Amino acid sequence: MKIVRKKIGGFILTTISTGRLRLLTADFVLISFMLGCNEFMIVGNLSLIANSFHESLAQIAWLVSAFAWTYALLTPLITMATARFDRFKLLLTLLGVFLVGTVISCWAPSFNWLLLARILTASVAGLLESLLLVIAYDLAPNQASGSQIVAWIYTGFGIASVAGVPLGTFIAAHWHWQAAFYLVTAVTAVVAVATVFLVPHHLPGTPGSIKAQLKLFGDRQIWLGIGFVTFGAATLYGYYTYIRPLLQDTLGFSVTALTIILAVLGILDVLSSILSGRLAAKNGMRRLIPVYILQISCLALFAPLMRSQLGGLTVLLLMGFLIPLFSAPAQVFFLNRANQAHPAAVTLASSLNAIFYNVGIAIASLSAAQTLEHFGLPALGWNAEFYCLLATGCLLLLVRQLKPPAA
Repeated sequence: MKIVRKKIGGFILTTISTGRLRLLTADFVLISFMLGCNEFMIVGNLSLIANSFHESLAQIAWLVSAFAWTYALLTPLITMATARFDRFKLLLTLLGVFLVGTVISCWAPSFNWLLLARILTASVAGLLESLLLVIAYDLAPNQASGSQIVAWIYTGFGIASVAGVPLGTFIAAHWHWQAAFYLVTAVTAVVAVATVFLVPHHLPGTPGSIKAQLKLFGDRQIWLGIGFVTFGAATLYGYYTYIRPLLQDTLGFSVTALTIILAVLGILDVLSSILSGRLAAKNGMRRLIPVYILQISCLALFAPLMRSQLGGLTVLLLMGFLIPLFSAPAQVFFLNRANQAHPAAVTLASSLNAIFYNVGIAIASLSAAQTLEHFGLPALGWNAEFYCLLATGCLLLLVRQLKPPAA
């Protein structure tokens, strides 16, 4: 497993053999799945945790909101503070902190200890995700390969976002809610050992002060990308927040059928992520324009299609495939833009996708709740349509500013 270092444009770039890169990609996909599961598995077990600690469900809900706010607020701060650190050592340190937080979750004797564990893991989860993407993208031999690896890593997150809740519920139903964290602990330990052998041990960080990194936020293209990601995520969670009642209450599917449909949505997410990587390698942002035109059309028909099982299921499955297509092109855009114009802020730029995806979730979930209260479940399509139109506007403005591909 040969390691090669080459100097390009004043920077030392490291490349590894194809076989080792494939193993490293598998390791990073597993880490991304683990990160997603740690975030989502707890959602299906809030009632059990409330009973375990004799707390109200409203109090226990802080475990979810505290994780999200910690993730969103601390990720950029920690990312800027650690940008100069060796990426291999930083990756192992973050995995160690994440492991400690997960172990505390397993053995937490009270609600406050579990809340502390959630805050601890959330504080490193965002930077862990960013490092996976930056390291994998930099080690890839070319942009096409790097884009595909980025898409595979997002596949791990995507599967976890779909499967995390039912997986955590299944584990709790057969054992207890702590067993879900036992699983994450075991996976964390395994991937940490694998990371030691697969990731090159000398991956210097990016030199540059915090002031130099903050210049990233003076870039109009970066802000258009942030708007696109925020509203792109909001498009999904404008209706997906209530996917279960949509399938059961509106379309009348049974619990068994619900499980199957959610599994199909997980498979569609994987296929979408693979295609997303291919789009990213071939001028991905421009290629997303017809995708968003199709999404706008689907969401305009959302309410009338929800009147029948076949129509409703068709639009949900189609949107489940179309929406995740933006993930890899957006991530590659942030990485490329930072490398071209803000080399000191590459790691910070790589975190923007995850940070503002969570912002989009928070915004859309809030408006979805208001839409549901005043207009009912089928009207959630209009909630998502609003965000889809905003995302499309950001995309069109951004594409106008991007340089056309070389002939």
